[in-house]
Amino acid sequence: MHLKATLLKTHLSTSIRITTLCVCIALSACSKDAPSKALPENNKIELIQADLIQFKNGNAVEKTAFTGTIRAVNQSSIQAQVTATATTVNAEVGETVSKGQVLVRLNNQDNVARLAQAQANLNSAQAQANQAKSMMQRKKRLLDQGFISKVEFEQSELDYKSQLENARAQQANVNIAQKANQDGVITSPINGVITKRQVEPGQTVAAGQTIFEIVDINELELQAKIPSDAQSALKIGQEVEFNIQGNSQKLSAVISRISPIADLNSRQIEFFAKPSSAINSLSIGAFVDGNILSAQQISGQIIPLDSIVNATTQPYVWVVRQNKIAKVNIQILEQRYSDNSAIVSGLQSNDVISRIRFTDQDIHKDVIISKN
Repeated sequence: MHLKATLLKTHLSTSIRITTLCVCIALSACSKDAPSKALPENNKIELIQADLIQFKNGNAVEKTAFTGTIRAVNQSSIQAQVTATATTVNAEVGETVSKGQVLVRLNNQDNVARLAQAQANLNSAQAQANQAKSMMQRKKRLLDQGFISKVEFEQSELDYKSQLENARAQQANVNIAQKANQDGVITSPINGVITKRQVEPGQTVAAGQTIFEIVDINELELQAKIPSDAQSALKIGQEVEFNIQGNSQKLSAVISRISPIADLNSRQIEFFAKPSSAINSLSIGAFVDGNILSAQQISGQIIPLDSIVNATTQPYVWVVRQNKIAKVNIQILEQRYSDNSAIVSGLQSNDVISRIRFTDQDIHKDVIISKN
């Protein structure tokens, strides 16, 4: 009897433990099912009005991009015309010079001697020509009086012409010698500033060697190129806007000259533009990028520039479309950094721009817009 009571007690204890375990498992299963019921609620994205922007329609000027540099309209590279030694050098880099100002004097003694010799030969030839002329005139009078024959007069006339041609030949030699002598004195061909000096006193320079470079900093221009397939944008008088490397200020210019042919290697067309305002001379040679502004306008949608993702490669924006998150590819027509705006195309009329950036997993999720 005691053994039966013990077995019954053990059986009841085991049953209680099994029942308790089943209850725990059931409660655990219930607790795991609870989040699945709230999942649709967590699948929604909540935004506030400050996160959303309604775009506006606007107009933009059609633009053609280009790259180029700033150059001086008037510039000169001065070479020595003779091989000689520099005796004096009268200009330094950065110094302003005037047209005709002496920059270098060369030791040109040989050409000085040649000039003196040529001048002496010319004087002798002119004296002989004058004597032949006097003889011809005298024989003309004798011919008229019948004292000499016509053949004798014609001989004197021929001698005079020969002496005259000899004098002219000697004059040409003098001109050549004068030019060679003048090459020993090098002067500035333009008004400007010395940008490069490659000669020192006592240095021997060779004929054809560059010794100075001069730039007129008072008249600068924009030199640029565009692909030949964009040639329709090039017109004399067309306005351009550009930025100089290292300077964020936007400048303007007007196209003044256009190359009549495209470069055979790069297939690009070169053009020149005159700036509308003065440019610092330190910008000469600086890199420039800009746009040619067309007279035609294009329509688009105005959105914040900082809301665009991948603006330089494949631009797109995040929008709320029919109360769902959408990723919309757009085309940028114009970027305005001054007021953080851009004119684009590709949006629908009911799209609302989101300042918040999402991921691809958020696409098509429902949106709840809170007032606060």
